[in-house]
Amino acid sequence: MKIKLFKNLVFTLILALSFSTLAFASTTGTQVNKTVDGVKASLTFATEKLKPGSNEFTISILDKNGKPLPNANLKVTTNMDNSTSMTGMSGMSTDNKPMMIVLKQGSMKGEYTGIVDFTSTGKWIVKSTFNVQGQAKNIDFNVNVQKSGPNFLIIGFAGVMVLIIVVAAIHKKKSIKS
Repeated sequence: MKIKLFKNLVFTLILALSFSTLAFASTTGTQVNKTVDGVKASLTFATEKLKPGSNEFTISILDKNGKPLPNANLKVTTNMDNSTSMTGMSGMSTDNKPMMIVLKQGSMKGEYTGIVDFTSTGKWIVKSTFNVQGQAKNIDFNVNVQKSGPNFLIIGFAGVMVLIIVVAAIHKKKSIKS
């Protein structure tokens, strides 16, 4: 009997997970791509949603042929988007000053990694400055930092699974007594 109950439980979990949106969720993180004057830049964050605090990212700068730029002298800064004056709104403050990001060589040539510390929620600009054949170029990436909190979809799914297991156990116990 226990084997049959275990098989039913496993079958129910597999069926529920196969139809769950969580099973098909993307885990690639947030990526922003831009092309300026034939230079392709890609900014990828490790997480899907950017939150206040530390966020790990990778930036790559490639020429029009897809090869890393030699001697690019890449510098990255971040700043809160001040295009609209909304100081005083929730999460926004006057102490959001531009921050210089320390970069490390990434796993591939032309790729750099760093950590940005967003101080509040809202729209931020990640500005990359680099050299192409002795000329300074800029590419700005717009990112949206959101309030972090519990993922109610995951909590709800876990609750439903626990409820199914409890109901199945109670039903099984009643059928054994009868």
